[in-house]
Amino acid sequence: MHQELLKATATALPTISIPGARVEPLAETGGSDRRYFRIHLVSEESLIVMEYTDQRPDNLKFIPASKMLAKIGNSIPEILHHDSVHKRIWLEDLGNRHLWDYREAPWSKRRRLYKAAIDEISILHSFNCDQLNASEESALEPPFDEALYNWEQDYFFEHFLGNYSRRAPSYIGSLRHEEEFSILAKGLAALPTSLVHRDFQSQNILLRDGRPYIIDYQGLRFGLPAYDIAALLHDPYAPMEEHHREELINYAFRENHTSQWHSSFNRCAAQRLMQALGAYAMLANNTGKVHFLQYIPTALESLRTILEKEVILPRLLPYLSDEAISV
Repeated sequence: MHQELLKATATALPTISIPGARVEPLAETGGSDRRYFRIHLVSEESLIVMEYTDQRPDNLKFIPASKMLAKIGNSIPEILHHDSVHKRIWLEDLGNRHLWDYREAPWSKRRRLYKAAIDEISILHSFNCDQLNASEESALEPPFDEALYNWEQDYFFEHFLGNYSRRAPSYIGSLRHEEEFSILAKGLAALPTSLVHRDFQSQNILLRDGRPYIIDYQGLRFGLPAYDIAALLHDPYAPMEEHHREELINYAFRENHTSQWHSSFNRCAAQRLMQALGAYAMLANNTGKVHFLQYIPTALESLRTILEKEVILPRLLPYLSDEAISV
């Protein structure tokens, strides 16, 4: 397998010296079906190879999304070669330090890195989407609309509550039809949109020399900037203290920090955390990636905290208590 990959690399990048190179499979920690390899060259340089499938439609959006982000001015790994026949992409190696790796660093360091990440995603959020042509728009994933928000909620009900609620299925079914969920979906869908990453969390931000680079961005679409910021600041992979989160919320929305922005952030956070809980449960139960179960308590506590301080989903809150959930 590794020799075949080295041979393919020699064909894809003929100026690179392959003799003596070695292949290092990279650990799979995420929920995708992609595989990554680091090729160590004798020159002590290295590059990354991503292998993907067409089982997930968003995998096919990686190349057009890369071109779009490069046009916008975001920092991403450089694409060195794309073999669409064998579904391989050779990428610049930016190292293996993610924002996630600094989750236990002193807040003075974390603050700086998070602000840099917010500045980087703000480049995407502030892009004038009128500059996109029809071909570029068609290459995006389907936008966040009422239907997609409803799908995320269904995902949460099916995989999380369906597996871990102590309440009877009839109660869960009745809860799903409560108007508060459609109000949340309709309210979010009515807000102005921009381009968003869709999964902007600590493991999707690489750091090199303190500079953030966005990765895993094939889900690029129209949506709410507050959804991306909520994904980052309510990231169960890298939890933070509430007063630190508030500091970063104020920074992210410093140019338009109104009560409306704060409310939209909390609604986006509730929506995002429901999606995350559904994803962790699905990955653990349907694909055997049981390590995702460790993130459920943090995500659940974050969702409860949001719903306790703001009236968003009052009927859901009792279903999230320790007595009502068994993981």
